[in-house]
Amino acid sequence: MWCLVSQPNSVILEVEVDPKAKGQECLEKVCQCLGISKEADYFGLKFHSTKGEELWLNLRNPIERQVTGLPPHRFAIRVKFWVPPHLLLQDTTRHQFYLHARLDLFEGRLKVTDWSLAARLVAFVAQAENTDIEPLTALPWCEEPKPADFHHRAAAQHHTIKGMKPSAAEYWLLKDVSSLEDFGQELFQSKTAPGAALGVGPHGVTLYYPGDTNKHSVPYTAINSASSRRRLFDLVYLNLEADKKTFSVKLDTSQAAAGLYRAITEKHAFYSCETVCRAVTTQFIRDLKVISNTYFCFKNNRETRVVVGTIVSIFNEDTSLGKKYVFDIKRTCREVYDNARRALYQTGNSVFQPLEDDGCVSTVTVCDGCSEEDCKQSKQRLSRFLEAMSCRICMDRAIDTALFPCAHIITCGECAARCERCPLCRAQIEQSSRIYLPVELSHLDNS
Repeated sequence: MWCLVSQPNSVILEVEVDPKAKGQECLEKVCQCLGISKEADYFGLKFHSTKGEELWLNLRNPIERQVTGLPPHRFAIRVKFWVPPHLLLQDTTRHQFYLHARLDLFEGRLKVTDWSLAARLVAFVAQAENTDIEPLTALPWCEEPKPADFHHRAAAQHHTIKGMKPSAAEYWLLKDVSSLEDFGQELFQSKTAPGAALGVGPHGVTLYYPGDTNKHSVPYTAINSASSRRRLFDLVYLNLEADKKTFSVKLDTSQAAAGLYRAITEKHAFYSCETVCRAVTTQFIRDLKVISNTYFCFKNNRETRVVVGTIVSIFNEDTSLGKKYVFDIKRTCREVYDNARRALYQTGNSVFQPLEDDGCVSTVTVCDGCSEEDCKQSKQRLSRFLEAMSCRICMDRAIDTALFPCAHIITCGECAARCERCPLCRAQIEQSSRIYLPVELSHLDNS
């Protein structure tokens, strides 16, 4: 079965999966094509239902039970869980984040309230894509009318970052976008009450009341309960006075209401929890259309169709027949970052280094025998740093082992195995454990 998956820049990827495949298999093949090996948990696949609404594909359920029509099926790979760019370890992951953020800016889903920031974002896009400023300034960056000198502001910002690498421009755009109020927010609109909406973001839920320009933010810790019944969704939360309040919104379809319930649960688990609890991972419903079987029999020389429900699925909860999982989240934000860093450490792949302290253009030059005081101090600091990260016993390999119970980290694994007492405090070593330093420091023994 073929699936056509579009990126935010409208580039189409073709992947082939088994007709009975689950959504996770399709996402993994797409990420493999994009070079995203360890950070696929940030992404998801979107599709359009028969009524034209955008829904997230549940990666734990078979594809054929969620989409209609004949193959090839059409999906869109999008960022499902947004994080700041310094938490992204691979360049390919950061590039997909940039493409999605760029699309949201161009289509007006991300609102910029400051025109100076809008001019800077235009400059970063122009630098990342090596394009002109003028067509970008005509896009709906802000709701208010553009100032007359907006094009001049964007051009001035672009001039200041002349020479910046495209990857650096993408990073700084994501850095600025992550500071926006509606960054990472998924909005659910109500058609029956124009203006009423509910936004689900990294820090909580934002309530938009009809006819009111103000909005009310509800952190996840203040949510008492959330439930969906057909098209109606109810959110019960505690206000600042610890009184219970209810926000009800009627959506277009029952699928949209279920999607809102799913978004709140999954985003709360991803951003606020240490790990995904079992109550989330095991929650499922039974699809009666799937567990019913049709048989044909002959009686009195006539063919009769008999529909028989699979009774075993009712009495045996462990059977997978007709089971549809409600949520597909597997890891929290902390777990995704930690697992990706460990996996990249083991494979020896390079990790993207944050550009927090880097300038717009690299001005570092190599100098041999330089006599300047700053250069000498830099060399001395580097020498002390390399010495501190080397094993205190052999001085050949990088430190990678913690000694317990004193918790000193001063040896490599080979030397630690031969020690009975800590070389620093002379305490008895009861246990030693491997530690994982940043990948950038993992090859000191080869330098």
